[in-house]
Formats: sequence, C-alpha cells, structure tokens
Amino acid sequence: MIFSAKAFAEAEGLTCFGDGRIERAVFDSRQVTPHTMFIAIRGKTSDGALYVSSALKLGASCILTTEDHRDLAGLVKAAGAALILSPDPLSSLCSFVKKKKNSISGLITAGVTGSCGKTTTKEMLSSILSVRGECVSTPGNLNSEFGLPLSMLGLTDTCRYSVFECGVDHVGEMDRMADILSPDLTIVTNISNSHLESFGSRSVTAREKGKLVKAAGCAFVPADSEYLDYFRTLCKNVVPVKNPFTDVTVHPLEGFTVTLGRERFTIPVIGRAKLIDAALAAAAAGSLGFRDCEIAEGLSRMKSLFGRGRIVREGSLSIIEDCYNANISSSIDAIDTLSSIETEHSKHIVLADMRELGSESEASHRQIASALSRADVDDILLYGREVKTTYDTLLSLGLKDKVFYTHDFDSLSREVGRRARGGDYFLLKGSRVMALERLYPAFREVC
Repeated sequence: MIFSAKAFAEAEGLTCFGDGRIERAVFDSRQVTPHTMFIAIRGKTSDGALYVSSALKLGASCILTTEDHRDLAGLVKAAGAALILSPDPLSSLCSFVKKKKNSISGLITAGVTGSCGKTTTKEMLSSILSVRGECVSTPGNLNSEFGLPLSMLGLTDTCRYSVFECGVDHVGEMDRMADILSPDLTIVTNISNSHLESFGSRSVTAREKGKLVKAAGCAFVPADSEYLDYFRTLCKNVVPVKNPFTDVTVHPLEGFTVTLGRERFTIPVIGRAKLIDAALAAAAAGSLGFRDCEIAEGLSRMKSLFGRGRIVREGSLSIIEDCYNANISSSIDAIDTLSSIETEHSKHIVLADMRELGSESEASHRQIASALSRADVDDILLYGREVKTTYDTLLSLGLKDKVFYTHDFDSLSREVGRRARGGDYFLLKGSRVMALERLYPAFREVC
C-alpha cells in the first residue's frame, strides 16, 4: 500500500505538517528505511518521540506521534518529512487500514489464531490461495495488536485474498484486532497452555481467541477441540475439521507424502502436528471453492520458516530448528520427530525453557521429562532455569549419564561443540526468548 502523509491525515481528520510518500510503517526506529512512517508512541519504558531524530536520519518520510509533540515540527520539516499529530496514533493507524481493507472490492480475508501453529497454518493457507490470485499475508511474525495493522498495510487494490495471523498474550489484545480485521473466515489451530502466565487458564485463552471467531462469518476448528462447543456459541457456522489425508508416508527430514482425493503429493514440513495445520488450511480453502488439485499445489510449495521445524544443514550436521516457540504439545511432537529418524549417527536434543506457563510451568516441564525418557536419542542437553525440573525428573528416572544441564549459555555452547560429530542430528527446541539459534557458531566449528 502506497499513500501520502496528507492522504492519511485527511482520512483520519488529523493535523499534518508537510507531506511525504509512505510505503510502510514501523514502531521501531531501527527498522526505518526510506519512505517509512515512523510511529512514535510511548511504550512501557520509553517514549518513541526520543527516537524521531534517528528515524529521520534513516530516511523516514513521515512521523506519526501524539498531539503533545507539536514541538517536533521544526525538526521534521528540516528533514523534508511530514509530521502527523494524533490523540492516539495506534487507533489512527488501525482506523486507516480498516477503511483500506473495506474499500478493496471482492477481497476475502482470513484470520488465523491459536496457541501454536498459527504461522505454519497462515503460510499454508496463503500458499494455497496464491494459486488463484494475489494473496497478502502476515510477514514474519507481525501478529500482535501493533503488528497486525502494519501487516495490513501490505494490502493493495489488486489483492484477491488476505491471510492475517492474530496472536495475543494478554487479555483484551484481540478486541482491536478482531475489529479491524473482521475476517470472512477464522481458523483456530488449537488452545493449549501457552501464555498462561498472562491468561491464567486455558478457558481464558479460548475466550480471547474466540473473539476472532465471533467476528467471522465462518470458523474452522479441529474436530477434537475441547472448545468446539464453546466456539459454536460465538459463530453460527463453525466447521469441525478432521484429517482429510490418507496414505500418509512420513519422511522425517522432508515432510509427508499424502493423498487428498485423487491427488498424491508431498507437504514439505516436519512434525506430525503440522498435518493438523494442513488440514485446517485445506478445509478453509475448500470452503472458498478450491479444488483438491489446487490445494495440493499450494501445500506442496509451502516453505518452512525460521524456528518452525526448518531443517538446516551446517556442513555434515543436520539441525531441526524448532526454537521459535515451545509448549508441551509442540515439544513432544519435535522430540518424536527426532526420535523417528533412523541413522547410524548420534541424535542430540537441545531443550530450553518453555516460558510463560505460569503456575503450570513445573508440571509441564516434568511432563516433558517423561517424553524425553522414552525418546530414541543419544543425549539430552537442557538449558535454562525452568527446565531444571526436567533435569531433576530425568535423574530420578535413572538417566544421569544421558543428560547434561546448565543455565549458562556459554557452557551449553561448549558442551554442544564437545559432543557433536560429523553426520549427527540436533533438535533445537525452546521458547523464543531462549534464542537457541545462537548455537550455530558452535555447530560451524564442528563442520
């Protein structure tokens, strides 16, 4: 979406000084490039207005900030940029993208939410929809109440389809997203114990995710979801989705070869849980009239993203990079994937903390120990403070010789380098904050 600062201000009834071409928007001044609108708002720890000068030096064409920063006009004008003043910059941005979305004739919009699997499902559905026409989807992980309107700036008048991911980590965050997106259809991947630190219970999680279901004309939910009946109270057309794929052949590091109707094809993602994501994407596309052959084409060209079960080759090492998010179900699925690989080389699990589980953290990390104790792997390397519960449980199960534990990253890195040998397999699994991708330098030394 390309627009001018004046057009934005006029659409929202805001005060504007100067003008400038806008091609994208950011809340982080470090992400500014030419023709960017920098949205300077007050955060929990600092005021974005303090970074306006930095944003202008990087080429920002427009500054959107609060009305009490009128004093920035001289600085912004000297840089040849525009200044827009709003009582609530985020609300102004959301209002603008909502109007833009509603103005695109014939646009079909899908919203994807859930505790995990959102990004994979979003990528799968957008890949299918792209078979027929232009489809805009959430870039990367811009799925919060701040990220969603930035993602929606990618909409153009020629878009035929759009798929946006909606993730929440606190009560009330979904309200704004459901309002501006108003999707034609919603997919709920699952409801698990993610973000319990904020939500307190899975029922609250379901309630918050359910706001996107309520905003849609149709919703797709796994048939075995314990919240299926609840979602039916929110939307008159809730479709319970079962696995439509038959003759499933598992290729541990390449994906699944499946049959859908008369189509035989490979979905290039790993982890059996992703078959559920594919089923949801296929059902949603099918409701829009997509044929099996089109669904097969879209799913077969799906590409794995960073940290979501992607296979990375570092020299002779094979790494299952699944470290963008972690909860019980996704961790067990990843452990089973590595365990299923038949090889003469060693298999190593590097498991870090599963964060934001609140009061369920200890029980969850103990449950992971049970899965690890059954895994067909050569060793288990644990990193973090919450995963200490996993370590203690494994020791009680008599697995002392198989397990290494530390809460110091440098110690973990040295141990990985010491144990790795050419041809080995590694699984990296943990929450995003643990940043297990930092181990790659250690892997490269082995290579």
